[in-house]
Amino acid sequence: MSWIKRNLAFVISLTVAAALLIGGAVYLFSAQSEAEAATGELEAKKNEYDTLVKREPYPNAKNIDLAKAEQVRFNTLKSQALATFSQYPSVGVMDDASFKALLTRTISDLERSAERKGVKLPTGADSTSGSTSGSASKYNFTFNTQRRELRLPPNTLQPLVLAVTDIREFTEILFASKIHSLLHIKRSAIGTNELAGSGDILSKKVSTNTVIGAGIYPYEVQFQCFSSELGDVLTRFVGASNAYVLKTLNVDRPSSEGSDSAEAAPVNPASSMMAMMSRYGLRPGMGTMPLAPGNPAAPAPSGKVGDIVLEQKPIKVTLGFEVVRLASPPTATQAPKATRR
Repeated sequence: MSWIKRNLAFVISLTVAAALLIGGAVYLFSAQSEAEAATGELEAKKNEYDTLVKREPYPNAKNIDLAKAEQVRFNTLKSQALATFSQYPSVGVMDDASFKALLTRTISDLERSAERKGVKLPTGADSTSGSTSGSASKYNFTFNTQRRELRLPPNTLQPLVLAVTDIREFTEILFASKIHSLLHIKRSAIGTNELAGSGDILSKKVSTNTVIGAGIYPYEVQFQCFSSELGDVLTRFVGASNAYVLKTLNVDRPSSEGSDSAEAAPVNPASSMMAMMSRYGLRPGMGTMPLAPGNPAAPAPSGKVGDIVLEQKPIKVTLGFEVVRLASPPTATQAPKATRR
């Protein structure tokens, strides 16, 4: 202890030197580990750079210009593709009175169009006792519930307007193709007062494609026609301005038993021609083929080879499709409150 007291300065200097030596060793080891980590990161970046440089196509000025040109071409194709899809109609603010006026006007227009084109509408299943025409079997084109109710939920008005627009557009396609009769139309449920899967309501729901921001609305229509008229319906659907996506096509042919048998008596040519001309709005003398004079009895089949009796029967077609509309589905607008007087 006396030696430490006599050499206190030396001991303190020795202690400080030892601490500095230990601190320097620790710093050296930590710096060495950081240097190794930096070296590994540098090697990884160098390998990534070598991979990018050696990759084909090489990112030179020519390839960059080609990539920009392809981007412009892609945007052009995208705009052309999106132009084939339907857009949501602009209906503005809608209340009960304006919607019911629109619905009544649309149904009346469709009835007149069906009468002009000789298309028979369904009766009975979708009738309403409160129809303005006085008929107890008036077809309301899936809107029987809305015509009965006095007040409609405000959040269903614009979806109902969209459904009215869709049904009017594809029903006009069917009428323009001169189908024989419309059997039923089905759509997805709107609001809580319509039970999915019952009556004129489908079990399918409206869906949304988040990739392109489109609403998908399912429909089903059943009608009777000839095969040529079915072809015209499909052609009109393809050429329509709306985007119709055909999902199912079911064709029920008439039975070959009973009255539909191939051995049935042949139809009188004169009466058959008169019925066909009446259906398409023609009168005797308007066509180039004259009618047979009088009403002669049709000759009975002789039973010889070559005597073929062919009578085409209407087919029943069930068509399931979807209407694709761009932009987000319409949001309901609060209807203005009625003022009391």
